[in-house]
Amino acid sequence: MHVEAVELRVIALPMVAPFVAAHGTVSSRTAVLVRILGNNNEGWGECAALPEPTYSEEFVDGAYLALQELLVPRLLAANGTVAASDLGVLLADVIGHPMAKASIELALLDAQGRQSETSLARMFAPHPTGPAAIVPAGIAIGLLATPEDLATEVSTRVTEGYGRIKIKIAPGRDSEFVRAARDAVGVHIELSVDANGAYTLDDAKTLAELDDFDLAYIEQPLAADDLLNHAELARRISTRICLDESLTSATVTREALDMGACSVVCVKAPRYGSWIEAASVLDHCAGIGIDAWVGGMLDCGIGRAANIALAAHPGASLTGDIAATGRFFTEDVCAPFELSGPSGGGTITVPTGPGLGVSIDAAALSKLTLRSAIMRR
Repeated sequence: MHVEAVELRVIALPMVAPFVAAHGTVSSRTAVLVRILGNNNEGWGECAALPEPTYSEEFVDGAYLALQELLVPRLLAANGTVAASDLGVLLADVIGHPMAKASIELALLDAQGRQSETSLARMFAPHPTGPAAIVPAGIAIGLLATPEDLATEVSTRVTEGYGRIKIKIAPGRDSEFVRAARDAVGVHIELSVDANGAYTLDDAKTLAELDDFDLAYIEQPLAADDLLNHAELARRISTRICLDESLTSATVTREALDMGACSVVCVKAPRYGSWIEAASVLDHCAGIGIDAWVGGMLDCGIGRAANIALAAHPGASLTGDIAATGRFFTEDVCAPFELSGPSGGGTITVPTGPGLGVSIDAAALSKLTLRSAIMRR
C-alpha cells in the first residue's frame, strides 16, 4: 500500500461496569485508533494499551504520542509501497512500543485484505483447513468483593452461553473464590484463573491449593520477568501454567516452553507487537502439540474483530477471551459482536468480509472521539 495519510484518534467507550484485576481497575476504556489511507483504500487498527501503564509500560496517552511523533512519521517517509510484513524492519530503530506498532500493522493488514478481498481470518490461517467459521465464547471476570458475588456472576455468564470462564485472583482472594466459582458452574464448564503476576514463589503452597478445582490452567501467577521461578512453580503444582505478560515475542515464547515455565500459551498480538508474529506462534504451538488461546485487552470493535479472526486459527486449541461486545461496552465504533448458542455452548461468528470484515459507524466514531489528528506524506 502506498500510504498517503494516517489518522489517529483517541476514543472513550462507556463501560457496563469497571473491570478489576490485580494490576488495576479500568473504569473508562480509552483507546487509540489508527486509520491508514492510500490507493483509494483504507485500513483500521487499534492500539491495545490500557489507559494507565498497569498491564505493561504502554498506556493510551503514551501510545498516541509514540505514534504521532515516532512511528507514523517513519511510515509516511517510506518510499514506495509498504506491506504489513515490512513494518518490523521499517520501525526497528524505535525500541519498544509493541502495542503501538501492532496497531499500524493491523491497519495495513486490514487494507491489504480489503484490496485482495481476503478476510483477516484467512490471512492468519492460509491452511488447507482454513480458519474456523465460529469460535467458542469465553469470558474473563474481574475481582469481585465476595465469593458469593462471584458465584452469582459466573452462573449468569454460563446461562448467557459462555462455556469458558476465567476469573481474576489475587492474594487473599483465591481459594475460596475459586471454590465458589467451581461449585456454581459445575464440572463441565472450563474454568481457569488469572493472577496477573500477583504472587511469588513463596506462595506456591497457596497456589497448590487450586489443584483441587480442576482448572484448565493458572495464568501468569508470578511476575512477568520471572521465567525461572515459573518453571520451578510448575514442578510444585499439578495445574498447568499459562503465561501472558511474560511472552513478549515468539522467541521468548519458545524459550519459556523449552524451559518448562509454561505448558499453555496466551497469544496476544499487541503484546508481541505483531499480528503476523502472533499467527506464527499459533502455527508453532499447533506443530508441537501445545495448547494456545487468544487473549483480549478490553478491545473495542476493531481489536475484537482482529482477535476473533486470530482465534479462528487452527492453533487456537483452547477457548480465548472472545466475549460479546455487550459484556463490556454500551457503545462501540462498529456493530456489536453478539453471542449465539445454548447455555454453556455459546459461539461468536468469525467475520468473513475483506480485511477486518467490519464497517466503522461514522456517527458513533465521531461521538466517541476525544481527540484526533491527521498526518500526511
